[in-house]
Amino acid sequence: MKTPSALALVLGAASLASAEQPAPHAWPGAARAAVALTYDDGLDLHLDHAAPDLDAVGLKGTFYVPGHSYSLASRLPEWRALALRGHELGNHALFHPCLKDPPGGGDRDWVRPEYALEGYSVAQMANEARIMNTLLSALDGEGARTFAYNCTETTAGGESYVDALRPLFLAARVGGDAIVEDVGGLDPMLVPSWAVEEASGAEMVAFVEQAVAAGGMAVFMFHGVGGGYLKVSREAHRELLAWLDANRDRVWTDTFLSVMRHAAGVAESPEAPEVGAR
Repeated sequence: MKTPSALALVLGAASLASAEQPAPHAWPGAARAAVALTYDDGLDLHLDHAAPDLDAVGLKGTFYVPGHSYSLASRLPEWRALALRGHELGNHALFHPCLKDPPGGGDRDWVRPEYALEGYSVAQMANEARIMNTLLSALDGEGARTFAYNCTETTAGGESYVDALRPLFLAARVGGDAIVEDVGGLDPMLVPSWAVEEASGAEMVAFVEQAVAAGGMAVFMFHGVGGGYLKVSREAHRELLAWLDANRDRVWTDTFLSVMRHAAGVAESPEAPEVGAR
């Protein structure tokens, strides 16, 4: 049997390595990566800090608002104006249901018994998400919508409700604290994100640089910006936004809906199917 040459071995190894690496996604403007900035729970801080910081540098974000948000009820015109400025209003369910006793341990005394996912059914969760789509459409007039799993949890009554949401949403965001390397192999209903807490601007930029190196995407999950819970300082938030603004040639930053439309090859046009209006 003929022994392969050293060159053949090197070329074969390079070919195998190339086959194992996902091809970089072709993002708009020849950007090397995409970023989606998302903000959970419909907080006053999003209107007071996050949105003004985004507007100052001309970037768009996605705001996942639950129907029972106090800020939504008390500042409805401002949330509507937020959508009119091009930011996305995303679905975070009506009552923000979470597991009261998550697998990792630790009782969540803030989860009311009637909103504990342990007691929900898959149909109940899907209905709650469907009704929230109607509420959001009344605010912004949009049909296509994305979802953020509450507490990043995907089960209701012990069963996955991911597939029950597929007809309602173009995409959905989970946790995982990871970038997306293989955009082509991504399940759009299980898009990982980094739940940012007490991170510096430099740390957040480093997360984006990982996506640049992979030719993939980075999704941020923010809660409190400049205060509140699961917080990041406003200075760190502004530092990240300034970096994204200065690196538009390398990184495309847009709403989660726009990024996932591009990842899925879905055209944004009147003829495109509207997801979530059923």
